[in-house]
Order: sequence, then structure tokens, then C-alpha cells
Amino acid sequence: MTKTTDGEVARRASSAALALLLFAGGVRAADGGALTWEESVAAAARANPALSSSRLSVDASRALYYSSFNGFLPSLSLSNSLSEANASRSPSYSASASASMTLFSVGEAASVRSASAALNAAEASLRSASADLRSSLRQTFSALLFSQASLETSRRILEIRLHDAELVSLRYEAGRESKGNRLRARAQAMQAEYAVISGERDVRTAQRDMSRQLGREGFEAFVATGAFASAPPPPRPDDFRALLPLRTDVAIAEAALRSSQASLDSANSVFWPTVSASYSRTRSGASEFPAARSAWSAGAELRYALFGGGPTAAYLNTKASRLGYEKTQSDLAAARQAALSDLETAWSNYADAADQVTVQDALLEAARQRNDEADVRYGSGLLSFDNWEVIVSDRVSTERQALSARRAAMDAETAWHRALGRALGE
Repeated sequence: MTKTTDGEVARRASSAALALLLFAGGVRAADGGALTWEESVAAAARANPALSSSRLSVDASRALYYSSFNGFLPSLSLSNSLSEANASRSPSYSASASASMTLFSVGEAASVRSASAALNAAEASLRSASADLRSSLRQTFSALLFSQASLETSRRILEIRLHDAELVSLRYEAGRESKGNRLRARAQAMQAEYAVISGERDVRTAQRDMSRQLGREGFEAFVATGAFASAPPPPRPDDFRALLPLRTDVAIAEAALRSSQASLDSANSVFWPTVSASYSRTRSGASEFPAARSAWSAGAELRYALFGGGPTAAYLNTKASRLGYEKTQSDLAAARQAALSDLETAWSNYADAADQVTVQDALLEAARQRNDEADVRYGSGLLSFDNWEVIVSDRVSTERQALSARRAAMDAETAWHRALGRALGE
């Protein structure tokens, strides 16, 4: 029975060492699937359909904006006609050219401003979609880094637990340890083995999520490269209002305000006249494109509509547009206030998470030192199993808490960048 137990402990220790070697070799073998943050950004920018849709929407809005200027551009037409009367029975040819141009129109100007506001809204929506994609991609990339680091930590904990189980087993065989303590040490080693298996599943799940973010239907065993750490948070801004121009939600609210202003101007345009000018020249005769009998005309038109849609239509339409404009003003004020609160919260969470990393790193250093010291004292019989096991378990727990603190800091950094409206590639 003793030989079997020792052989089992030795086998597990050898298995753990072999697993670590295979894992290291697997990372090297998977260099073809190594993925940096910059590479993931480039791949997502190419393949993400939502981002492509937003780009096409901006292109369409830009084309409509350029088209809105046609109302102020001159209109030119050419004609060539042939007619024959029953009395004369001789053909009569006529050629003419005419041009007209709107000189003053509040409605046309409002159409230009409305198209400009629509373009601004589309550009803000594109930046919002890009910021959302960057945030989602960054979280997925951080999750892959975390799962890889967590698996490495699980393997180190397995080494610790197997070493401890072997030490307890040796003391038990020497008659200096209880059977219950030996069984607990073996159970903890088994728990550590299952944690490694679970960590491998987590890595594969994170790899699948990364494939989805990059628009890949097939599974690819990506290995995220880069430091599993967040950048230090910036100093607290003196005035968060200076960051509001970066916010995509504020930009969208401002575009909506400009659009409602254009709608109000369009509704008010019925109270303004429209001025246009025209010029035409005509030649007629018995031959095509005749050189004689030339005539020309030029004129200007001032047009003002009275009760075009009823005596109260203009008043009611203007009132509705004015109320809509006041609503968008309130919406913009609410968006700015919400953005300021979001910025303050995101920065505070980022700073708190960064401070927690510093604390957890200090606790981890202390836990590792206490564990090393406790191993020596327990091996020499100066420390009981119960006290030693508490110290080891504290070290194992602190290892995982330090990882979780780093993951939380990276997520807080991502949330801060999202609050700033950082787009993909920034």
C-alpha cells in the first residue's frame, strides 16, 4: 500500500512537470496563431459588418449633403423643335436655350443645413459603432490574456499542491503526520488538477470568442501576446467638461439639435419669399438651327405663398418644429450631464482598480514569502499541518486574487477608453 501511494504521488508530480513542458511547447508551436492587439484591431476593422454598414451610411449621407447644394446651382436646358402648319405646309424650326437660378430661398438653405446635420449624425454613429467595437474587442482580448495567465497560475498551483502532497505523504510514512491530513493534501492536489483542466476549457472558450470578434466562423487557437497589465490611469482631469467633445453620445445629441434647427428653419421658410432669375434665347426659321429671327428674354421672379396649406398651417408647423427643437435642447443637456457622470465614474473605477493591483501584488509577494518559510518550518516539524495549510491556501487564494485584480484593472481601463469615445485604432 505504501509503495502504491508513493508511486501515485510520483506519477502525479511527473505528470505535472510533463504538462508544463507540453504547455510551453504548445505555445511555441502555436506561434502561427499568435495575435497582438494591433493585429486584432486590423482584422476586426476589415471584417466587422456593423462597422462596414456605418461607413456606407456615412458615404450615403455625404452624397446627399453634396446633392443638397443643387438647389442653388443654375439650371440649364436646351431644346430643338420642328413644326409644320396646315396653312403654310412649310416646316418651321426652333432652337432655344434657357437658364434659371434661385437667388434667395430660406427653404433651400434649410435643406442644406438638414443634410449637413444628417451627415454629422452619421459620422457620430460611425464613431460610436467603432468605439463599441473597440470596447468589445478589448474585453475579449483581455479575457484571452486572463485565461492564458490563469492557466499558467493553475499549473503553478498544481506544482505546489503536488509537492505538498508528497511532503505530507513522506511525513505520514515516517509516522509524524495523520492520515486525515494526508487525505486532505491529496484531495487538494486533485482539486488543483481539475482547476488546470477547467483553465484549458476557459482558454478554448476565450479563443472561440476571439474568433467571433474577428469575423471567423471556424475555430482558431489564437495565443494573445502582450503584457497582462493595464496602463497607469491618467491624472484626474480638472474639468471633465473639456472631454465632452470626445463623447459619441454627445456628438449624436448635437447632430440631432442641428437637425431640429434645420427643421425649424424649413418650417419658417414659408414666411419668406423666394427670389429667382431666368434667361432664355430662341432662334426660329425655315432651317434647322436657324441663324435669323433670334429672340431673348430675361426676368426675375419674387414668389410668396399666402395660405398655401391653410391659414393656420404655417403657424402650427412652426410651433411643432419649435417644440421639437426645444426637446432636442433638453436631450442634449441630459446627454452632457449623463456623460459627465459617466466620465467621473469611469475614471474613479479605473484609479481604484489600479490601486487594487498594487495592493494585491504586495499581498502576493508576502504570501509567497510566508509560504516558502512555512514549507521549511513544516518540513522540520516546527509548524503544525493546520497552520501550514492555512498559509499555503492563503498563497493559492492570493495568486488568483492578484490575477483577478489585473483583469479588473484592464476592464476598468477599457471602460475609461469607452467613456472617452476612443474608436478602433486609437
